Amino acid sequence: MSVNWNQIYADHGEPLWYRVDTKEGIRYLLMVDMEGTLVSMPYFSWALLCRETPGNIATNISFTLRDGHLQCSDDKVKWNVRMLRQVSDHVESHKVVSWLPLKENAALQMDSLPSNVRRKIRKAGKNGIGIRVGGVELSDEFYRVYSKNMHKLGAPAMSAAFYKRVAEAFGNEGKFVLATYDGRNIGAALWLQHGDKAEACWFATLEDYNSLYTSYLLWWECIRLSCSAGCHIFSFGRSTEGSGTHQYKSQWGTRNSRLYWNYSHLPGNDGLNLGVIRIKFPGRDFLSGIWKNLPGFITAWLGPKVAGKFY
Repeated sequence: MSVNWNQIYADHGEPLWYRVDTKEGIRYLLMVDMEGTLVSMPYFSWALLCRETPGNIATNISFTLRDGHLQCSDDKVKWNVRMLRQVSDHVESHKVVSWLPLKENAALQMDSLPSNVRRKIRKAGKNGIGIRVGGVELSDEFYRVYSKNMHKLGAPAMSAAFYKRVAEAFGNEGKFVLATYDGRNIGAALWLQHGDKAEACWFATLEDYNSLYTSYLLWWECIRLSCSAGCHIFSFGRSTEGSGTHQYKSQWGTRNSRLYWNYSHLPGNDGLNLGVIRIKFPGRDFLSGIWKNLPGFITAWLGPKVAGKFY
């Protein structure tokens, strides 16, 4: 199935494919204009560089990739391209994506996991945690768990409509996965398939229930879905190298690929436009500490306005 990228980024205008001349031939890079900066897509992962000639090709500018450097035909254009390699002198590279090569079926995949991980998956089931899988009809339930967890972590979430649009754009290859306990949702993930790869880059569990090993069963269900769909790779999404989240993913036997957030210009201080007023953001650690203590009704309103700046 072809993903309807226009639906996901409807708030920012139509995404376009930009021609990239490389030594290996012509490629096409999907990008969307976000407040005057061209950002590679899909925005939640790494850039989609296509060999085949797509539709909706931009005619005003193009790119050249030579000797490890990406250049735009108009040097005044600002761009942000997330790739698995460095293509700019202005780059952030503290994030890695953790991924698993998949076996032919879920049974073989389970057997390949470290014994400690298998034990915790089984323990979660014995603790009474259940799994629900569905489409957009579960989007509101997903969001209640996800946004609550993000608030607890001190990070803004996109709007509920954004995650629903993502699932709708992926059709049958986008599913919400919920972990339940005693009639309550205690974990939530958005599973997406694109070709032979699958990813769950939006994932959350409620801290009060972590002793039940919620996350292990929820991640396993995402992996199981990926095996059933015939995928070759499952991605746990990105995390800061060396962080607790990264270490958690590593125990599954994942492999790591470094992510490079390449910029055309030296990144400035992020800010938020409220009408004619522009508010510069403080450091992320400082902002996170404040965010945790804000009332929920404020984070629900403000979160979608600032989340795109950080993700």
